[in-house]
Amino acid sequence: MAEDLITIVGSSYYEPIADLIERLLSRSRSGSTPVNIGHRENGYCCSIVLLLVVTLESYVTRVSFLQQQKGRKGKRKLKRVSVPDYLASLRKTFLLNKSLTEVFVLRDVLAHNHLWTQTVSQHKTHYLILRDAVLDPEFGDYKYSVSVNHRTRRTKVLGLNVVPTKVGLSEVVKVFGVIWRVLSFLQRSKLLEPAAFRGSVRCRGKTQDFWELRHVVKSAL
Repeated sequence: MAEDLITIVGSSYYEPIADLIERLLSRSRSGSTPVNIGHRENGYCCSIVLLLVVTLESYVTRVSFLQQQKGRKGKRKLKRVSVPDYLASLRKTFLLNKSLTEVFVLRDVLAHNHLWTQTVSQHKTHYLILRDAVLDPEFGDYKYSVSVNHRTRRTKVLGLNVVPTKVGLSEVVKVFGVIWRVLSFLQRSKLLEPAAFRGSVRCRGKTQDFWELRHVVKSAL
């Protein structure tokens, strides 16, 4: 008997993300300066953030497909709007629009590698002092402009760094938490079945639910 298979990648990202987390936490953090964070932490954390966001996008694609299968006429299609706006259009009780928008701002910052010109100087007791930082005018869009405090160079709600070289463990913790809350909302709202995003991984010597890794990362801060 024939059946349809929906090509949702989703949980296939779990093991790679878990592997990155394990390697990230295998060494002590090297600290940061006003200009950047340790390149090892920065590289791993940027990679984890990007994979977490595309994991969510995969599941939202499933939600969109299921909605179309149910013949939900009048609903906005995912490909025409942002993920946060799409979810808000499905349920008026979705209260994570601003936080999730900031997560996608960070996704753009990393995926498009927003370019900053940083003016720095040496100090006899500090590695570098940041005098000024200017974003190349080629980068940023409307959601960036309304989501970012341009003085602190962080997002307004979550406090995510928007200078790519400053992205570190704190950003991973915050993004992990937001995405988990979004998936939990989709489950409670009967938009996504729990089995769709559950899965176990092997990390730091034991098998655990993938989404419990958000606590592992948070404890390393």
